[in-house]
Amino acid sequence: MGSDSENGKAISNSLRRELRSCSELDDKVEKAVPVLSRRFGVATDEVALFLLDERKTVLHFLWPLRLKQVGFIPYSSLDSLAARTAREGRVFLNNTFASVHHASFFEKIRLKDGITERPKPIQKIISVPMVADGDIRGVIQISRKGDEGDELPDFSTADAELLVELASIIGAEL
Repeated sequence: MGSDSENGKAISNSLRRELRSCSELDDKVEKAVPVLSRRFGVATDEVALFLLDERKTVLHFLWPLRLKQVGFIPYSSLDSLAARTAREGRVFLNNTFASVHHASFFEKIRLKDGITERPKPIQKIISVPMVADGDIRGVIQISRKGDEGDELPDFSTADAELLVELASIIGAEL
């Protein structure tokens, strides 16, 4: 357990340094996403960052970039896990996400040019609020996509706990 804790602290400290070296929001996002991707063993397109607007009416995509250009999620959406995470301010970990009714519109968007096959659906997900100074600033989601959930490793409670810590760092720096 000690080495996991030390590894988590090293990741947190490294992320904090990386984000503080940037002044622009987009640069901070570009630094945070690869750190999250590497730590959780997912592709960068399996990381999603949302920023809550000041009036708490919508969540804007910060990442993936293609989704940033396409749309937003209403804060009041009952079908969106990101909106629910922001509203309730709590962590959701679901290793059977594909079987749960959810807003899947954004999963169908091809995130890179030149890709002809349909994007794979989200099978497993961790969704955590980004909290800074007691306020919810947005949401981070880490997912595992694939044709079948059984072929993908589950997320653990330790993964969710680390993501909460990293989300607080990212939320404070955005």
